[in-house]
Amino acid sequence: MRRVVPLIAALALLGGCSQATDGSANPGGPTPTTTAARPSGSDRPSSTATGPADRPKAIDVAGVDPCALLTDAQRAEFGLDQPPQPNDDAPGKKSCTISRGDREHFVGITADTTAGVDDYAKSEGKVTRLEVGGFPALLVEADTALGLSCSVTVDVADGQVVDVGAFSLGEVDLTGLCRIVQPVAAAVVTNLDE
Repeated sequence: MRRVVPLIAALALLGGCSQATDGSANPGGPTPTTTAARPSGSDRPSSTATGPADRPKAIDVAGVDPCALLTDAQRAEFGLDQPPQPNDDAPGKKSCTISRGDREHFVGITADTTAGVDDYAKSEGKVTRLEVGGFPALLVEADTALGLSCSVTVDVADGQVVDVGAFSLGEVDLTGLCRIVQPVAAAVVTNLDE
């Protein structure tokens, strides 16, 4: 179980290593979430350098416990039946890994106060702009040497994001991971916004 946390850290480090592309995510069908593609022309970055972001409000995640961003009922709904494993080894980044007993996939949630959504837009893989609960977000699909990942990075404040990722070592394909992560990210944003 402890080996999963370094995998998330390694995937996060690889995230800033290559150029991003804009496109449209096709997670394999509709998902019951508040995540929707942003209309064309609304691709402006959300950082202090370009002006205020188009978000309903700013949420400071400095004191947020990412392991508390999903309720027990939500974890059960998403099949995440193992206890959350916190990790705050990186300054300004608190993370939590929640796994399944069958190890088919796992979910990582990170509250990051060290980088804005524009930094995550440079992630390795296919990057698509989305909106989650009214907040600007990115869907990042990546196939790295460490495995497959699909993550939703939500712009919650200038220079702060909440990153929710679904990861697999090959048991679930990218389409499946994106189908998994989007409702999880929507739940996290709802809980964060309460």
